[in-house]
Amino acid sequence: MGSGPPHESAPEETGVDVESTDFRMAGLLEAAGIACFRATPAGTIIAANDAFARLTGYTRAELRDRSFDALVADEGEGKGFESLVAALDDGSPISATISLRTKTETLPCTVHLERGPSAAGTAAEVDQQPSITGIVRPRSGDGGSVSDARSELTYGRTFEALADALPDGIIVLDTDSDIQYANPAVGRILGYDPDELVGSSQVEIIPQRLRQTHLSALQRYLETGERHINWTYVELPGQHKDGHEVPLGVSLNDFTYDGDRYFVGLFRDISPRKRAEHTLTEKVVQLESVSYLGRYALENADIDDLLPKATELVAAALDAEYAIVLEREVTGPDADADRLRVRADNDPGASFDDATTSATAPDSLAAATLTNDGPVVVEDLETDDRFDGPSLLTDRDVRSGVSVSVGSSADPWGVLGVYDTDRREFADHDVDFLESVATILATAIERQGYERRLNETVADLEASNERLEQFAYAASHDLQEPLRMVSSYLQLIENRYADDLDADGREFIEYAVDGADRMRGMIDGLLEYSRIDSQGDPFEPVDLDDVLDDVLTDLQVMIEQEAAEITTESLPAVQGDPRQLRQLFQNLLSNAIEYSGDDPPRIHVGVDRSGRTWELSVADEGIGIDPDEQDRVFRVFQRLHSREEYDGTGIGLALCRRIVERHGGRIWVDSEPGEGSTFTFTIPVGGR
Repeated sequence: MGSGPPHESAPEETGVDVESTDFRMAGLLEAAGIACFRATPAGTIIAANDAFARLTGYTRAELRDRSFDALVADEGEGKGFESLVAALDDGSPISATISLRTKTETLPCTVHLERGPSAAGTAAEVDQQPSITGIVRPRSGDGGSVSDARSELTYGRTFEALADALPDGIIVLDTDSDIQYANPAVGRILGYDPDELVGSSQVEIIPQRLRQTHLSALQRYLETGERHINWTYVELPGQHKDGHEVPLGVSLNDFTYDGDRYFVGLFRDISPRKRAEHTLTEKVVQLESVSYLGRYALENADIDDLLPKATELVAAALDAEYAIVLEREVTGPDADADRLRVRADNDPGASFDDATTSATAPDSLAAATLTNDGPVVVEDLETDDRFDGPSLLTDRDVRSGVSVSVGSSADPWGVLGVYDTDRREFADHDVDFLESVATILATAIERQGYERRLNETVADLEASNERLEQFAYAASHDLQEPLRMVSSYLQLIENRYADDLDADGREFIEYAVDGADRMRGMIDGLLEYSRIDSQGDPFEPVDLDDVLDDVLTDLQVMIEQEAAEITTESLPAVQGDPRQLRQLFQNLLSNAIEYSGDDPPRIHVGVDRSGRTWELSVADEGIGIDPDEQDRVFRVFQRLHSREEYDGTGIGLALCRRIVERHGGRIWVDSEPGEGSTFTFTIPVGGR
């Protein structure tokens, strides 16, 4: 059409900033080489673009605050700026011919004026302080007068220059949906030459499935004014000349010109944004799949459950036909005999069960993955000369795929592959996703191997401990009888022949009896040590205050003999074996009394809570323990002092450690020689 759309109809409110809109318009005029300025209603120039400065020969700074009338050579009646502005009262733009006085000459020009808001202030201030926008173009002749009608030539060329400079497509339709105008951007976006569109129906650029909907909506709007979509912005597909659809962001409006109604559509190709959104969506789905699979792997140690779940997630996240996990099987010393066997796949109907392929064949995609430092990507098996494709894939019409190794590159466990029956390009994030899944699988497989070996080791240790306990019990039990015989006969000799023995003989008998008694004590201790786990009582609620009271009662004679002072805190109730806990406190307290040194024993029994653990302690002010010996005191038959210095079998603290460990805790000592010792042990709150 010959001119752009008129401005009789006020545009709908869009919330667009007036100042930013004005600057964008100035930029478009500048790009089109059109001179423009903005002035107050009195004619004082507020701003001018570079094209206007070039036309007048003045700089933009020199033009600012200059009266427009000073640039007009023929200020006759009706030619003054205020007179021209007065003609704008009806709201319509006007055009007039003037003689523009430049720095070097006088040029015949056409000035086009229309009202516009000021570029400063709030929306309310904009309405109160209007400005005048002017466009000036040189012309070939002089003369002319003010006209209330538009200059079709000036206005049409202005619109055309603006429309040509826009990167967005513009089409103008009549009420029959016929295209009356299309700018060059329409060709760049939809492939049509604007000239071939003008006069044709708009339905040509609308996908077939939406054409009837468009025509029905247009008719309904003309009859009722009802809009079925948001005219300010809506996303719709356009039909490219080549036949494919192009996603568009569309803004619509309507106007009336010379009594006829028209519709204008401004649209932009949003394919890049749509592609970015699609890529972002793919990445989110893939990240969520990796997160879910990671949690699933932690909660489900069974690889036979994890592998099928992984193939399902991979196939869904990558929208692929097949996802397969293959395990490498080393069948012999000859590497050529290695095979890859399908362990899991996403499609039970594809008959991959127990299918195998060579792990070394040069034309195998999976085999190449085992020897490659990174993933192997094939976009088209038909044209990729690296692989002919094993029957495992070609029999199922696989044409493209990606495969990554599972496990270390030095000794891979197997291969994870995803395959499609169409030619396909795989994005970097697709490959990254597949490698992340392979890492989860490798970690889970490695963890399962560790757990299997750990369970085997634990089972072996339990069996060994059981045999040792049986041996210790049998040995200690069987040694009791000959030891009793030795002791009995020694006592019999001492009683019957004491008068016939000299002093040395009696001393020898005493040494033998004492050795037999100590041996009996050690055997009893060993027997008790072996029974900690096998002969312990079931756990039950135990009040440790009651246990401690019983122990103090049992040690009453020893306490009085040594003048021991024992202070205690209120102790908690725990789950445990009452008999063993009583023995634990008795061993610790009797040791504290015995190893008190020359001063009367001062002992404190305390308790503290650390999270889900009770920490109980027995502290004394005795002789202390060298830090280098503090671990040895908990070993069986390990003594730090001679029997002449202190009595004992060297098994008491070893018993304490076994008791504490059976209750799910640990025991240690903090001590320095001469500064006393604090034995601390833990018991879980509420039981192990």
